[in-house]
Amino acid sequence: MRNKTQGINVRVTPEEKEKLLQNADYCGLSLSEYLRSLGLGKDLKAVTNEKNYSIFRMLSELKSNADKLEKHEIARRIEAIQNMINE
Repeated sequence: MRNKTQGINVRVTPEEKEKLLQNADYCGLSLSEYLRSLGLGKDLKAVTNEKNYSIFRMLSELKSNADKLEKHEIARRIEAIQNMINE
């Protein structure tokens, strides 16, 4: 096992952090392991296909914003997710 004793601080916007977290999750890695792998030039592979990941992201966004959305917009987004699932 490696002895990880050195830290690297990287400043990002909230949007960049969210995108990095989503990409790490898409690869089945923690954010640290994802960034370490990218920085060391390792090949990364998704643990799910793009369609499933898109559905997951749409659901996550809906969950995050549900309290700010009107009912018709929530219904529209749910219908879009259902359509994508049925494709």
